[in-house]
Amino acid sequence: MHFLFAWRYFRGKYSFQAIQLIAWVSVFAIAIGTAALLTILSVSNGFSDIVKGLYADFYADLRVVPRSGKFITLSQQQLNAIRQIPGVHYATGIVENKAILVRSAQQTVVLVKGVDSNYIHINKVNQYLKRGRFVVGNLDSPKLVLGIGVEENLLLFNADLGEPLELIAVGRSRKSLKSMDQLNHLVAVQSGAFSVQQEFDAQYVFTSNQFAQYLFDLDTNQYSGLELSIDLSKEKSIATAIQNQLGANFLVQNKYQQNADLYKIMQTEKWIIFAILALIMVVASFNLVGALTMLVLEKQKDIHVLHAMGASAGTIQKIFLSLSIVMSMTGALIGGLIASCLIFLQAQFHFVKLQGASFVIDYYPVKAVWTDYLAVVGLVVAIAIVAGWIPAKKAASRIFEKIG
Repeated sequence: MHFLFAWRYFRGKYSFQAIQLIAWVSVFAIAIGTAALLTILSVSNGFSDIVKGLYADFYADLRVVPRSGKFITLSQQQLNAIRQIPGVHYATGIVENKAILVRSAQQTVVLVKGVDSNYIHINKVNQYLKRGRFVVGNLDSPKLVLGIGVEENLLLFNADLGEPLELIAVGRSRKSLKSMDQLNHLVAVQSGAFSVQQEFDAQYVFTSNQFAQYLFDLDTNQYSGLELSIDLSKEKSIATAIQNQLGANFLVQNKYQQNADLYKIMQTEKWIIFAILALIMVVASFNLVGALTMLVLEKQKDIHVLHAMGASAGTIQKIFLSLSIVMSMTGALIGGLIASCLIFLQAQFHFVKLQGASFVIDYYPVKAVWTDYLAVVGLVVAIAIVAGWIPAKKAASRIFEKIG
């Protein structure tokens, strides 16, 4: 009943045309705020999906690392047992450590990642090649696949593939480094270059895991970790089986756990944006307070008639609170439709472009998520209740002012 009265008041005619105009200005203020909030959240979702996709392509479905220390020892029997777990497609030991890559007078610190030939089935970096091929070679003929950032640091971006490059590293067997002569110096040639994301491009160098073991003085059964491609529908059972197989000294991580900080930061950024735009909508709701106050003054006779018919002060207050919600939800509906149309058009036709050519796409990505709509509706209802509370309370007090 409260909403029925509220709807009739919202659509009814007023003695002053300005009151109706102010009411609709309040509605459209909420509509614009809602549309802006949903649109910006959808852009945030779009960018998050792209970044997550880039990181997901670079990381394995599951990764096994030591709970402490840098290296683990895995026997061939353990590797074979893990590869035979139902749902495991590929599993490879990886060696990952820092080294210095040198070309003539240029040098840069890189993160060497030793992998085997099956790694293209675990990591999709081969799909991001800019030139050459993803070939890591072997111990006798090592190859290097560089990030384009590493190439730029060495002035290699215009050089021919196959140029000898020197890797300098501290071997694991060195307890202390007394002179530069104790560093390991090995030579390999470049076979390709990739570009995934700036963080990876500027530091990663892929090579053979056998060559990396030799570079860092590791045994043939020593690795930095184990990376796997799996049936994701069996992720939990596979992770449990690996944990049982290797014991408590190993940590099994999925893609989210490998990038937990990244996901938390992106989620935090999104809700900070939501909070900032929510403050803008709160400011816009001041128009709603003024409009409702004028409506209360306009409907004084109706308030006393309702009281004479038995309506209590609480009932009167609920009617005008409902009116605040009706006006706000009307604005939210209009804003939601506007935002949905904009999101659809941008997703289909990409009419708003990104400036510059350094990103993986040239337009603003968008993605509508139903939880965003739900959060915005909750925000609008909260704003409506807070904005309508004082005018509704004032409407209820009109009964006692008349009696007095």
